[in-house]
This record gives sequence, structure tokens and C-alpha cells, in this order.
Amino acid sequence: MKKIILKFALLSSLLISSLTISAPIKNIEILGLDTISRGTVLSYLPVETGDNYTDQTSKKIISSLYKTQFFKDIEVSQANQTLTITVIENPHIKYVDLLNQSEKVIDDDALQQVLSSMNLTPGKIFNKRQLAKLIEQLKATYISKGYYGIKITEKIEIDSSNRVGVELDISEGEVARIKSMHINGNKVQKEKTLLNLFQIGEPDFFIVNYFTEKDHYSKIALDAGIETLKSHYFNLGYLDFKVSDVKSELSKDKLSIDIDIQVNEGSKYKVGKIEFTGNMLDESSESLSELLTISTGDVFERKKIIDSIKAITDIYTNQGYAFAKIDALTSEGEATHIINLKFKVSLHKKVYINRITITGNTRTQDEVVRREIGIYEGGLYSNEKLEESINKLKRLGFFSDVKMEVSKLRGFDDKINLSFSVEEAKTGTFSVGLSNSNSTGASFNLGIEEKNFLGTGNTLNASTSQSKAVKELNIYFSNPYFTKDKHSISYGIFNKKTEGSELKVEEYKVNEKGGSIGYGIPITKDTRIGVDLRLSSRKITCGTTFSGVDYEQAQCSSNDKTEAKLSINWRNNTLDDYNFPTKGDSNNLKASVTLPVADFKYYKFDASHKSYRSLTKNLTLKTSAEIGLAKGYGGKELPFFERYYGGGASSVRGFNFNSLGATYLNNKARGGELSMLMSASIVSPVTFMEDSKNMRVSAFVDAGGVSEKVAFSTNDFRASVGLGFIWLTPVGPLGVYAAQPLIKKAGDKTSTFEFTIGTNF
Repeated sequence: MKKIILKFALLSSLLISSLTISAPIKNIEILGLDTISRGTVLSYLPVETGDNYTDQTSKKIISSLYKTQFFKDIEVSQANQTLTITVIENPHIKYVDLLNQSEKVIDDDALQQVLSSMNLTPGKIFNKRQLAKLIEQLKATYISKGYYGIKITEKIEIDSSNRVGVELDISEGEVARIKSMHINGNKVQKEKTLLNLFQIGEPDFFIVNYFTEKDHYSKIALDAGIETLKSHYFNLGYLDFKVSDVKSELSKDKLSIDIDIQVNEGSKYKVGKIEFTGNMLDESSESLSELLTISTGDVFERKKIIDSIKAITDIYTNQGYAFAKIDALTSEGEATHIINLKFKVSLHKKVYINRITITGNTRTQDEVVRREIGIYEGGLYSNEKLEESINKLKRLGFFSDVKMEVSKLRGFDDKINLSFSVEEAKTGTFSVGLSNSNSTGASFNLGIEEKNFLGTGNTLNASTSQSKAVKELNIYFSNPYFTKDKHSISYGIFNKKTEGSELKVEEYKVNEKGGSIGYGIPITKDTRIGVDLRLSSRKITCGTTFSGVDYEQAQCSSNDKTEAKLSINWRNNTLDDYNFPTKGDSNNLKASVTLPVADFKYYKFDASHKSYRSLTKNLTLKTSAEIGLAKGYGGKELPFFERYYGGGASSVRGFNFNSLGATYLNNKARGGELSMLMSASIVSPVTFMEDSKNMRVSAFVDAGGVSEKVAFSTNDFRASVGLGFIWLTPVGPLGVYAAQPLIKKAGDKTSTFEFTIGTNF
């Protein structure tokens, strides 16, 4: 009987306990919330009202809430069918600041992206594990850049509102410098040639090294150099080339490093048979072969194959096949070290332009941008026309950057959208102030200069300049799209007073008034021809010190005043940018003649050429040449104030402004009827400075001279070498030049240093 009673009591106890533990939840209370909402917590709970509470429920709740990383302490209890959850929130981030951070290692934009990806931005829940991860990542980045002594000290403060402020104090230490760098195993290529492929290496001459920081070690730069080394050998046909070992030995003080790179060049491969397969349309194997930059028997150069693929691709993309794909398939030839090539053409469908959108043009009207785009909505895709369109937009000078993106139209495999994104540049200025020029001296300036007037693409200049040498008033307007056929029109009025003695030439005064009108038409997409008529009247006064004994005195005493000059000009421009081109050409021809209906009778012929070629990613070779020829006709001499002069920033640098050529007895320049100038320079961005996209440096060689008559003599030839710096400031291009004459004559006036505003390279 006792056993039965005992069993009954035990069973009743278990039943009562079971009912208590699995009682349904009628209410949920959450205590301790500060910034996190009740709804947010409820969304993460594995239970809701109406569910049964068991001995496993609290464990599941605690586990689920800890995973959110919102809380540093969680307690769960249940009484009278009420589930009570008591929490202590993790603090929220008030700020995360890096002290003494070097932007040349981690720039601000990259840092903000990292902080955002780790949820370490203001307002986010603070997670110490994420902070530790950030510190390790920062250290790894510094070490990869050669800062092996990097130390980061953290300071964490929590205020009364449970907000945390984090300061990371960075002590970079000194960057490890490359003590020695060698490449071993090379037989075909010289070590010096290979080392020049790396941006880092043993230090240059100390002055150059100060700017280039070539001896600053960086694993990133080393890895990039190794990839360049591989590409170099592959492009030479050494397809088996390998970098077998790279040893970087760091000194004990972590301030210097020795690098040894072991290579295995392998054998050189040549091209065997070349075939074409796939959908070639009307193109024959022979016509496609003419596009190749490589042929059977040539060294297997990867760059030439890539260039060949691009040439073939362009043939089809310019016919509307935007997604044409050309694969270069390789196979081993019968002979050793021979690679056969098979170009496979895959065309897909012709693609049409669905929509063209333009963004970023906050000032420039859409129409001004669209008229430079040589492809239209509904038209066939053409890669060539799109590249030309981008170059034309850049040549306008209205935009500091032009980008284009292609996106497929959803549901259509034969339609695409084009999006042009532009960044407006400063195209005009309103100026009031004083300036100083090597050519005209100190002057007072007032004016408006705008080459994109009201965003229309038209040019308006209204300016006045008052200096000792020149007093000038100009009002000029130009519309490059006067008609729908892209004809242009221009007109203006002017008044110019010139004081010759202040221009470093002989003493005279010219007061000229007049106006001009011009008209231009396009010949090709890059070429225009124009005509300009300029009518003016001059009053000439010569000083008593005028030492000319020839026709100058006769011109001073004559009654010649009026001039009607007709000019025809031809221009061709394929440059890829307005301010700082890196490729393309600019050619100008201008023939001018004064009409016999007026007093002055002379003609001029001027020609100029500029070309830009990319040497490397940052280096551009610029070459230029100018020739000017002027003569009188009808029994009259060329007016002395229309002669050519040379020397100075826009001519042969290193010589005084307007100092070249024949002189009068008082050693002032006489000018000449023939001018020949040429220059070659290497232009580079200022890579050692931050935010220097509007700056360039150059090393140049200038040469040329001015001849009194149309017969150039070696005695007139001058040459110089030097360095230049240009900065596009809000008031115009600022140029600084240091030059040293290479060829000069006795009596030449030289100038080592020049400063100009308004001159480009």
C-alpha cells in the first residue's frame, strides 16, 4: 500500500512540474532597452505569445539575442505565464577616429569603406571583436606598404548615454628602404632592363629619389612589378617564363630590406599557322589577316595578339555587333616551340541604341553634349563612333571628366542603353584685379571670359586690359553650331593701343580700332575650314629714338591707316583632351592677305603642329612646330609692327621675351619676316603630390629663331633645355619655367627663370 501511495505522489509531482514548465506564454516583457526598439528584439525571438515555455526556451532566446551582437548581458525568466527578458545593451558608436593616419598609405575614402563594411560607423552597435579585426587589418596594410614598425594604440571611452568613442593612435615608424635589389637567372635580358620594370628598387640620385621615393619598400609594388616582369617576357615570346623564388630579407632594425628575385626564362616561341573560324560575315581570311600585327614566323608576342584581337573586334563592333567576341585559340605546332593561332569569331546579334542619358551637366545644356555624340537613339552601335564622341566631348574644354557606361535593356538582347557621365569644369571667369606678365608688364584687368556661355557651348569674351605696353578692349562672340550642319559663326569689335618700347622692341605707338566676322564649316569629323574678315583703322606714331634707317621711318610718315584683312584657316584636331592631352594631333594652317581696297598691303602664312604620344602610363611625349612667313606686296613693305618676334615662354624659353633675331643699333629687337620654332617635351602628372590632377611637370628642349628676311640662316638658330611646371588655377594656367640656353650668340639676352599666367605646355 505504501508503495502505491509513493508512486502516486511521485507521478502527481511530475505532472504538476510538467504543467508549470510548459505553461503557455501570455505576455512578453523586455527590460533594459535604451536605443534598440522592442519591435526589433521581438523580431529576433524564437518564440511569441501563445507558445509553450519549456526548459529549452530560455536557452534558445539567449542564443538568438546574443547572435545579434546588440547585447552584452541577457537574462530570461518566466512567472505567471509572463516571459521576462532583461538585457544590457552594447554601447553605440559615437565616433571612430584615426590619429596620425597617413593618407599615402590609406586614403580617407578607402578608410570609410572599411569602417562601413565592419559596422564601425556612428550609430552602429559597438563590437570589440570588429575593432580588433580593424586594427589587425590596418597593421597588415601598413606592413604591406613597408611600415614594419607600425604600432596602433586604442583608446575607448563610454559616456553616460552608453555611447562609445574610439581613438586609434597610429605610430607608423619609418618605412623600410630597399638596400639592394637583384634579379638572377636571366640570360636574354639585362638585369638593369628588368629592374626598370619595377616602380621600386635601389635608390636613385638622392634629389630624384626624394620625390620618387623609389627605395620605399612595398609588397604591393613588388608584386605588381613581378606581374609586369612576367608580362614583359610573355610579350617577348618566352611562354615558359617563371619566377621561381622571391626572397625579401628584412634587417634586424626593420629599416632596410634586400630583395633577390630568381627567374627561369625558358625558350622563345614563334607563331606557326594562323587560321580564322566562326561567323566572319563578308570578311575573308585574307582581309582579316591584313588587320593582324603578327604573322607566321614572328615571335609569339602577346601584346601583338591582343592588338590583333582588338583590330578584328573593331571591324564587327563598328557594324553594330556590340558584343562581338574574338577568341585567340592556341595549339602546339609540329615543330618545337611553335604555337599555331586560330581566331574564332562569335558575333551574336546586331545591337541598337535604345536610350542615351546624360548626367552631371549641371550647367551645360543637354543639346550641347548630344550634338557631340556621333550616334543616335535607334541607330546601330559603333564602338569607333562612341570613342570619337568621348574625345570630342573632352576636347570642348567644358568638362574635367567624361565617362560612358553601356547597360543591356532587360528582356532584349539586341538593345542597349548608353549613359554619359560628365563633370563640369570651370570654363569662365569674371576678373577684376592686377596682374603681371613677362610680355606686357603690370596691368589692370577687368573682364568676362566664358567659352561655354550660359551652358550653350557658345563663347563670349568681354574684357579690358590696361598696362604700360598694351591697352585693350575686346568684345567677341562665337557660336560653333550656328546651323544644324555644324557651321560656325563669330564676330567681335576691338580697340588696341600698343606701346612698342614697353614690349622690348623699338619705340612706336599704334592705336587700332575695328571689328571682325568669321564663318566656318566642317570638312570631316575632325577638320574645319573657315574664313574671317577683319576691318580696322590704325593711327601710328613713332618716337624720336626710332633708329631704323630703312622703311620704318617711311611707314611712320605715311598716311596709311586702313586695313581689310581676309584670312582662310584650316584646322584638324584629334586630341583626346582639352587641357592635358596624352594622344592625338592638332594642326593649323592660316593664310591671310590684306585686300588692296585699303591702305596696308601684305600677306601672312602661319602653320603649326602639335602631337602627343603616350610613352608610359604617366609620361607623354609632346612635339610641336610652328612656322610663320610674312611679306609686303604691291610695292609696299611688311608693316614693322606685323613682324614676328621670338624668345620667352611661348617661344624659345631661356631667352628674354622678344629678344631673338636682328636688332637695331640700340640692341632692341627688330623682328623678322620669317619665324621657325620647334619643341619637344616629356610631360607627366605631379605623381608625388596629392590632389594634383590639375598640375603637370615637363622636361623640354626648345629650338628655332627669327630671320629678318625670308631666308633662314644658321646664325638665327637658338636652342635651350629646361624644366616646367603648370597649374590650372581659377584665374588661368599658371606656368613656371627654368631654362638654360644650349645654343646662343654673343649679345643674346637670356632668362633662366620665367613666370607666366595663361600659357599651356
